[in-house]
Amino acid sequence: MEFCLHYYGKLKSRDNAAGKHSIRQALNSQIKSLCDSQPFVQAFKDTKGNLKKGKKQLYIEHGKKRYWFMISEYLKTVVDLDITILVPHEVGRIVQNGGDIDNRIKTLFDALRVPSVQDEIPTSDSFDYSNGGMYCLLEDDKLINRVSIRSYQDHDPIDDDSVKCIIQAQTRITAALLGNLCFV
Repeated sequence: MEFCLHYYGKLKSRDNAAGKHSIRQALNSQIKSLCDSQPFVQAFKDTKGNLKKGKKQLYIEHGKKRYWFMISEYLKTVVDLDITILVPHEVGRIVQNGGDIDNRIKTLFDALRVPSVQDEIPTSDSFDYSNGGMYCLLEDDKLINRVSIRSYQDHDPIDDDSVKCIIQAQTRITAALLGNLCFV
């Protein structure tokens, strides 16, 4: 299955929990829309409606905060990412403006996955979890199978510190299961 996400905003090298969580919040509605659409809706409907004791879930909870994820070890799924980043400066000056590309991408990868521990959720978190929770792409960023990154100069930047990212995702299964056929 292929789909595309977009993010417009700050993408700092080695950003803190608040910065990563801000990116998660920006992507939440897009990923929730995917989970509520065909062919994914059945996988999430089954999980939401038929939770049985001991059955693997497609979410984790930190206190009363629930984080859903699409790509998971349980469903034997991985994802290939093609990322295009528009930067507000000349290409090749990434190290001078906003940090080096590899650490910016690591920040993005951390924001695409659910928080693994409570400390990855900022104390200033104001997200409304009462509507089912937050939706993230990945259970863990180790489920990224392949990545391709292109950067271009943004000739109409939001501001001097923000980027525009187009994230093309292609899901893959590592083993056929009844519950993961929607990812093919």
